[in-house]
Amino acid sequence: MASKHTTMVAVAILVWISAVAFSGGAPGVVAAADRSTDPPIYRPTDQKTTNDGVYTKAQADGAKAQFDKICAECHPFTVAAKKKPKDVPLGDEPFFENWEGRSLDAIITTIVLTMPNDGSGVVTDAEAVDLVAYILQQNGFPAGETALTKDSAAVVARPKK
Repeated sequence: MASKHTTMVAVAILVWISAVAFSGGAPGVVAAADRSTDPPIYRPTDQKTTNDGVYTKAQADGAKAQFDKICAECHPFTVAAKKKPKDVPLGDEPFFENWEGRSLDAIITTIVLTMPNDGSGVVTDAEAVDLVAYILQQNGFPAGETALTKDSAAVVARPKK
């Protein structure tokens, strides 16, 4: 009796697997190919981007001294300004290849958790937010009326030309 039961369970599983395979996926699951025309998940049409004035000029200007003190040595804004091969530009193509479509919160968190990478100091959330405002300013993104916060829901986009 046990072997008959085992056989019935095995057959039921095979039938279910075949049905799932021929139907394009399990119930409630959309196959990846079906999403080819959907917009990216991280950027709904009403999603704010760095082109929408998500920081203030005063906020960015206020972070320049701190950037010069703890960031500028390793983070130029252009590839041409790199002093060492390991320098990571915060502008130009390498920056956008890494951050385009990602949230500003991800940049802020990365700064807080990993910078400065030589362990010479600690960057608070508030300082990181202001540093991101400065980075946006230096990349030519427009300032706005509202200061950037860690909770600002915006993603990095390429600057509008």
